[in-house]
Amino acid sequence: MRLNILNELKLESFRVFASLPDMGKVGGLVSSYLAQNLKTQKVADIISREKPWVTYSDGMVRSVIETYQIYYSESYELLIFTGDSQPQEPSELYQLCNTLLDYAQTVGQIDRLYSAGGYLREQLTGSPQVCGVVSKPELRKVLDDSGIQVIGNEINSITWFNGLILGLAADRTIDALGLFGEIADTTMAAKSIVKAFASIENISLHTKKLDRQYEAILEEIQKQKSSSNFP
Repeated sequence: MRLNILNELKLESFRVFASLPDMGKVGGLVSSYLAQNLKTQKVADIISREKPWVTYSDGMVRSVIETYQIYYSESYELLIFTGDSQPQEPSELYQLCNTLLDYAQTVGQIDRLYSAGGYLREQLTGSPQVCGVVSKPELRKVLDDSGIQVIGNEINSITWFNGLILGLAADRTIDALGLFGEIADTTMAAKSIVKAFASIENISLHTKKLDRQYEAILEEIQKQKSSSNFP
């Protein structure tokens, strides 16, 4: 795994938002949306070749290379980590999390780290609800002030990157907060998380693009339903 620094940063303090695709790709949708819709510059890549397989096509094999992107928003003093997939091997997952945290701590003081993902719970009414987890009791007030409930006791583990990064950050005494949206609908869950994060951090951020993405999904579902009505 290799860190490729594109633009040197040296900051007094900043916050981090780091999430990757999970159930319904919610975590990936949120981090990529923030990277694309806040004024950001790409500052680094993390490149991984740690795959126990190769791709094959037309007699040719090729190594599998995964690239994860790190962006920085000067306006909001926010470092954003995103990518298109998750590591499939635990050792690679730990290495990715620690590479990100090592890099971020060389940049400056991390005030708080956020992650996000899907919450596999039935959506009862209205927009998908966002629930949260925190790394220490004092952070519960951050959730309470934004009307965000903690995840229920039916959940006792948060797996893969979007959970592990919170725990490893806490191990380094970094304040960590996770936002998880009900995944009755993937795109609406991401939208709810974006709104919750924007509220906590007092960021002005429109979600019209997520609305259009949701409308496109609904249109596709309706087309599939219509076609299934014919013999």
